[in-house]
Amino acid sequence: MANTGMDTPTDSLRTEQAHSPLLTEKDACAYLRVSKRNLYCWRMAGLIPYFKIGRSVRFRKSDLGAALERMRVG
Repeated sequence: MANTGMDTPTDSLRTEQAHSPLLTEKDACAYLRVSKRNLYCWRMAGLIPYFKIGRSVRFRKSDLGAALERMRVG
């Protein structure tokens, strides 16, 4: 396939995700306005994707927004 110089939607999504800041648990709780326990439960239920870096847990801000949209009712 020839390169047309135009990004595909998948490429632009990957670029956006790559530049999305990683948040700590505290930052993620503040962003979502939920308790640390609630965030943990969502993480363990597989509702929110996360990164494990050593013993630290980090969340991509764009993933949190997308997860919140998936939980939307109505």
